[in-house]
Amino acid sequence: MNKQRMGILLATGVIALTLAGCGNQTSSQQRSSSSSTSLIAKKSSTKVSAAGMSPQQAVSLVTAYAGNRYGGQWARVAKQAQKSQLRVNLYPTSRYQLSDNGQGMAYAVTANGQETGLVYTLTKDDAVVLYRDAKTGQPAKKLATVTKPAMARYINRHGQGDLVNQLARGAQVVDKSGTTSATSGSAASAGSTTHGDSATGKYGNKGPFAVPADMQGTWYSDDDDDESTMTIDGHSMTIDGDPVKLYHQDPQFAQDNVHPSDDQVQATKEWGRTQLLHNDDGTWLNVQGWFQGAGDGESYMTKTETIDGKPVKVLVVAGGAGPWVEAVYYPTKSLAQQQADQKYDDLHYEDDN
Repeated sequence: MNKQRMGILLATGVIALTLAGCGNQTSSQQRSSSSSTSLIAKKSSTKVSAAGMSPQQAVSLVTAYAGNRYGGQWARVAKQAQKSQLRVNLYPTSRYQLSDNGQGMAYAVTANGQETGLVYTLTKDDAVVLYRDAKTGQPAKKLATVTKPAMARYINRHGQGDLVNQLARGAQVVDKSGTTSATSGSAASAGSTTHGDSATGKYGNKGPFAVPADMQGTWYSDDDDDESTMTIDGHSMTIDGDPVKLYHQDPQFAQDNVHPSDDQVQATKEWGRTQLLHNDDGTWLNVQGWFQGAGDGESYMTKTETIDGKPVKVLVVAGGAGPWVEAVYYPTKSLAQQQADQKYDDLHYEDDN
């Protein structure tokens, strides 16, 4: 891959918050009624798929499933979200006392932004761990560990697909992982948190963009006779030694600063304007220069390809309006060398057109 083209536009992609894996573990005591009278919404024939969900669809699937499956506060919040809006805040798991911190991020399902004690986390295999009564200073109650495909099957079996789609249309996923919670033993409130990134608020910076856990790590590519190494963490990435910090940008700032000053450009030279893009392939994480005007930036997505008869997760890097694949990154350098310039049938390349 051309390293100059990568530049500051590089970042990772596929969401936020993608939930994958297999298996469904619940105890008999946690099983609730699935009769039509206990369902949150009227039954429909609409089906949902676990594949390629946006972050909004994923949090809506979790909320609809937990509300129907376990009732109680989960059901009350799901019903309220039908009338108003579903909002999920992302926090470090250290904010709560959970039986398993999973990947280090807690997804707090709120009622109109107000904390409800409803939280879920992701395991290393991207299964969802559901909790209730998650409050500062006391252990949360674990309900179950369940995968996204299993949740989708439950939703489809009980005719709740319309509910998932309805919640997703107005859902918000708010990254608050840059905040710091109160110290142990003190009372933490939403108003007592402060942002941990000093760049927030400057030059239209609305805070760090949370990179999905399944994209984090070190990746290697040897496409186009160009060895390349990409290292990704929770809010940034480094491409062949060049760092890029991933942030949300205030759209109004970009409109008001079409011609930035030299000082503005210098201050934001390592910042990436990060957003999610959706097409038939799924959800991409798109990164552009902070003051970029023309061009589509670089887009990133994880995919699973079959290599030597085995499934292997790869990182796809694409550019242009397509977006069209420019390079594929692998979890090891040896695999990148073995698969150099290999094309895959489920990916779109510019010369395909």
